[in-house]
Amino acid sequence: MRFQKSIRIAPGIRINLSKSGVGVRVGPRSLKLGSDGKGHHYSWVGIPGTGISQRNYIKEDEDGHTPAECQGAMLIGILIVVGVVLVVGLFAAVKQ
Repeated sequence: MRFQKSIRIAPGIRINLSKSGVGVRVGPRSLKLGSDGKGHHYSWVGIPGTGISQRNYIKEDEDGHTPAECQGAMLIGILIVVGVVLVVGLFAAVKQ
């Protein structure tokens, strides 16, 4: 049996509770970066409204990077995605 509860902290930020532990997921609706309850980092991409998605786990030790370096890279990626979403939203608002 599986158990999972997701709690929205802020727009684009969720805390996930499961039998294996506490995880976090950050990002806009169709693109997320996160860490699961076992501490494994992943990227998630989905097409909203279709049920189609892909989760890819990130291997921290493959390039000799520490988990802290990977978390820093994830944060930078999240900030870039949020910036792009804001710019697109501003352009859409100006055109109306």
